[in-house]
Amino acid sequence: MPHEITLCLTIGNRPEPLEKTLLSLLPKIEFQHIIAINDFRDAPTNEMFLKMCPQGTLINLHKQVGHHQAVDAMYKLVKTKYVFHCEDDWLFEGDIPVQSVLNLLQSKPEISEVCLRKVEDIPMNEEEASKILTCEGSGLTYKRLDPMHEQWHGYTFNPHIASLDNWNRLGGFHQFKKERHVSRHMRSWGQHVAYLTPGYCSHIGDGISVSIQPSRIDRLKKWFSN
Repeated sequence: MPHEITLCLTIGNRPEPLEKTLLSLLPKIEFQHIIAINDFRDAPTNEMFLKMCPQGTLINLHKQVGHHQAVDAMYKLVKTKYVFHCEDDWLFEGDIPVQSVLNLLQSKPEISEVCLRKVEDIPMNEEEASKILTCEGSGLTYKRLDPMHEQWHGYTFNPHIASLDNWNRLGGFHQFKKERHVSRHMRSWGQHVAYLTPGYCSHIGDGISVSIQPSRIDRLKKWFSN
C-alpha cells in the first residue's frame, strides 16, 4: 500500500542523472502520485520522465518561471498530506524508513522537514561541525545543523519529506527570492531541518541547477544565440 506521499520533482536539462535518480529511488518507496515540472522544457528530460514514470504528471509551463514558482505549480496539484521533494540529480541508497519519518514529523512539530542528504557531504569547517546536535525521536537518529548558522537549516530544497502544511502556511515559495529566505522564515517559527543519520542520498549533478533562475543577461544571451 502506498504511503500518503506525493513525489515532487524539479527536472530539466539532465535526462541521464534523472534516470539514475529515479532508478535509485522508485524501488524504495511506493508513492500515491508522482509530479514533475521541467522549467527548462527540454524534450530529452521530458521523454526520460515519461519513460520512467508513465503514470506520473508532467507540468510544462508556457514560459520559464524560475524555481520557486515552478515548485508552487507542482504543489498546487498535491492531494496527499506529505511531499517527498527531490531534484533530478541525487543517488539514493539504503532502505528509507518512511513510516518512522512520518511518525517523527507528527510527533515533533518543530521539525520543518526530514532531509535525506548525507550530512558528511555538506561543506563545513571543524568549528561549524562542532556545533551540530545529535537528536533522537521515533526510533530515528538525526542531526540538527541550525546552530551552525542563523539563517540556514530551517528549510532546504535538498531531498526531504515534509508536510504539505508547510507550503500552505507559507503561502507558497514564490514570495521568497532565495532558499535561505524560506529557511529564515521557518526559523522565525522555531522550526529546523532534521537530517537523518545515516543519510540516504548523495548529490550526483553538475552544471546549471534547476533551483537557479537564469539572470536577465543570461536569458538575453540565449535569445541572441538562437
